Amino acid sequence: MSSKNKKQRPGEPITLRKRKKHTKKRRRITLDMIPPRIIMVFGVTAAVVIVVIMSFTLFFNVKQADIKGCELYTYDQVLVMSGVSNKTNLLRMDTDVIEQRLVKGLPYIEGAKVTKRFPDSIDIELTEATQRASLDNDGRYTIVSSQGVVLETDRKAPISGLPVIKGFEEESDTTPGDEIKSKDNLKAKIVKTLLSSIDKLGLTKVGEIDITDRTNIVLRYDDRIDIYIGSSYDMEYKLEQIKYVIDRGVNSSFRGVLRCYGTDVGISARPESAVKSREEAKAAKQKTETKKQEEPAPDTEQAQQQAENTDPEAAEPAAVTDPPAVTTAPPETEPPPPETTTWAGW
Repeated sequence: MSSKNKKQRPGEPITLRKRKKHTKKRRRITLDMIPPRIIMVFGVTAAVVIVVIMSFTLFFNVKQADIKGCELYTYDQVLVMSGVSNKTNLLRMDTDVIEQRLVKGLPYIEGAKVTKRFPDSIDIELTEATQRASLDNDGRYTIVSSQGVVLETDRKAPISGLPVIKGFEEESDTTPGDEIKSKDNLKAKIVKTLLSSIDKLGLTKVGEIDITDRTNIVLRYDDRIDIYIGSSYDMEYKLEQIKYVIDRGVNSSFRGVLRCYGTDVGISARPESAVKSREEAKAAKQKTETKKQEEPAPDTEQAQQQAENTDPEAAEPAAVTDPPAVTTAPPETEPPPPETTTWAGW
């Protein structure tokens, strides 16, 4: 009988069976055991990762920059302001940030376009700002571009050939590169619209713009015509009407005032002689009123005292004479405007 079938007898001591020790053999994994497809996928992935890392570190770094459209700044000034160097990587470069940096940092640049040229160069195309107007700040002048950007501040004199803008009330903290700022926010918008409309219509002979009262804007044209356009409402259309009158309605020797009453009413022209006569009449009337106000009032107390001290019986009767002739001066009124022309329907 085998030991496996041998039963345990009563009273017999229990014997423990010894288990055999089994040792596991470790098998080594070799390349021959990995499927070729997996090896190929792993290799391609590793190669791509290495190429990407090197592309962002070693490859595609900027070695050349081509700058166009700029004469006011040197090559090095533009490059330094852009922040581009030979360590700048094309893949990591943000062209929008560089464009904003150039426009903000260089006051005389109002536009920038940056283009990547792989593998190692960039193109920078700049648009220079043009001096368009001088803001009068109590005898100190700020030069602005047609886009309303501050180019220079605190000049002692305006630039010849540029219109001078009066009544703007510029903020004191404005620096080159900022947009123009006024204590009256609407005036900054009015100036931008005015400059844009003047350029668009070709009104190149505007020498002065007065926006002290923005509901009564006045332009001085060719040093011979004062143009009243009223408020800034529908300003471009008003200037179109004014240009039509200057080009076709009045001769080149006309001196005086053009007044725009609105898009539905039209424009009136008044020669300089009529304007002067009106001003003289107003000045004479004001002088007369001032003189009357300055005349001393009669001393009523002294006149009453003299009347009390006079003996009514001793007083001789006054001789009866004819009443003095009464001369009535014509009222001082403004003379009618001679040679006034009105255009309507444009």
